[in-house]
Amino acid sequence: MAVWFVIALGRAASPGLRARASRIPAFLRGTPRGSQPAPRVQALHLTAAVPAGHNKWSKVRHVKGPKDAERSRIFSKLCLSIRLAVKEGGPNPELNSNLANILEVCRSKHMPKSTIEASLKMEKTKGVYLLYESRGPGGSSLLIEALSNSSSKCYSDIRHILSKNGGMIAEGARHSFDKKGVVVVGVEDREKKAVNLERALELAIEAGAEDVLEAEDEEKNVFKFICDTSSVHQVRKKLDSLGLCSVSCALEFIPNTKVQLADPDLEQASYLIQALSNYEDVIQVYDNIE
Repeated sequence: MAVWFVIALGRAASPGLRARASRIPAFLRGTPRGSQPAPRVQALHLTAAVPAGHNKWSKVRHVKGPKDAERSRIFSKLCLSIRLAVKEGGPNPELNSNLANILEVCRSKHMPKSTIEASLKMEKTKGVYLLYESRGPGGSSLLIEALSNSSSKCYSDIRHILSKNGGMIAEGARHSFDKKGVVVVGVEDREKKAVNLERALELAIEAGAEDVLEAEDEEKNVFKFICDTSSVHQVRKKLDSLGLCSVSCALEFIPNTKVQLADPDLEQASYLIQALSNYEDVIQVYDNIE
């Protein structure tokens, strides 16, 4: 009785990770007793399913692949952030606190050292910083940070993405946001004790922060301590002295007013923000959606 198998070969989204096919097990190459030798198999056209425990390529394709694609996207945005920081303050992290903070984030995301060094060595004058104000579905406001070698092309592409997904370039969206210092910390202190939101608020008051937000950073939960832009480093030092494990600190646009959207608008806004985030020149998209 001939035995046939399905072998599914998955390719992960990351170009450096490829699935390798296994050789046909030795027992499949044997000849059943009393029959003629089977011709050599060049390709397998198989119909019976391999047991779930052996179908590792499916897991690679459907689980690992999307995670690698997201990681690659994050690395791309961090590269843009490094270039912008170098452009504004030079390539020496000891003299450029913004760059030092971004490099900390890169290391926490396990970004390859070669990728970081390549971004640091890029020409300082390359790229123009752009900030677009726009309206999204349901009257939401969006701020789009970008770094581009061609401001006219970037503007045209972003305007196209907006119009295709229910948005538009619109002045005035900036008024829905305040630029603030943001210190990101883990949900555990140095003694590995869980910190809840109530405790985080107490620590925020002690450290001089204005507010605390719960957020999800890739695969883990974090707290974002919001403070004035001029005191971000002092707040970080104070939080560290209180036993929290800070991950990074940076300047971000925080919404001062939020809007609630109906489900159809919320879904369309999600598609719009994802499309903008996937655009190669975009560093960050900020929204004021509840």
